[in-house]
Amino acid sequence: MSRPSPTSKNPAFINGLAKGLAMIQIFNEEHTGLTLAEAAARTGMTRATARRVLMTLEELGFATRIDARRFVLTPRVLSLGCAYLSTMPFWSFAAPVLESLVDELGATCSIAVLDYTELVYVMRIPIRRILSYTGITIGSRLPIYCNSMGRVLLASMDDHQLDNYLANTALIPLTPYTITDPEKLRSAVIEARRKGYAWVHGEMEETVGGLAVPLFSADGSVIAALNASVNQQASDLRTEDEVLERFLLSVRRAAKRLNASLLLNINQARQYSSTRKIPHRRKHEAPRTSGH
Repeated sequence: MSRPSPTSKNPAFINGLAKGLAMIQIFNEEHTGLTLAEAAARTGMTRATARRVLMTLEELGFATRIDARRFVLTPRVLSLGCAYLSTMPFWSFAAPVLESLVDELGATCSIAVLDYTELVYVMRIPIRRILSYTGITIGSRLPIYCNSMGRVLLASMDDHQLDNYLANTALIPLTPYTITDPEKLRSAVIEARRKGYAWVHGEMEETVGGLAVPLFSADGSVIAALNASVNQQASDLRTEDEVLERFLLSVRRAAKRLNASLLLNINQARQYSSTRKIPHRRKHEAPRTSGH
């Protein structure tokens, strides 16, 4: 599917940068290498513009050619995602919490964040392959209407945001159990909001279920979702009640540890900042402008 070439009426908008980022995003597991014509078609750019963008990415080391015609991305693109992950407030301490949860439950555990109408995996520790979807790893994207983390992220929206999402999103059935009626999905989201967790089974894959809870920022807003997944064909857990009894307390405990660690790290950063006192100036002393 092609994407329209990015545009904006904002006078500060840099079209060249937007086109470069759009070009990077059209490469995926189905389109690992693209010709100039294919890149132009998928981005909606002219061939001349696509050529300049690709050659710029090539010059910067983000793309290369595997033959005279086909462009592929290089490992340097990973630096863009790593830059985001390194700035995430819970990245440095989430891994051991997630690893401990995986060991305790014997289940694949993940953390995802909301990006418009999709969730993006920012951490994932599998116990074994439980999904037939291949390639689910850090950076993978999924729709938010048909899985537990997505439902928790939907529950974090206010009513206006949820109305807007339901009015503008095609709820495509992925299995016979996928909720595709907007009002039924609204009810499921409200229920998840009331309970503080979401259990979704069979909506993305018939035998796979997930239990998710929210992760909170220091101001109390939802920053991400944490989940544990179970393939009921390979598990002794058969009902929602059995999953909740085995998983819910542990998943909530892990989320509480992550929330506490996040708050602790923010408070430590504030304490460090408060020790960097501004030098005292007499009332009429001019500020120093030399230095850096």
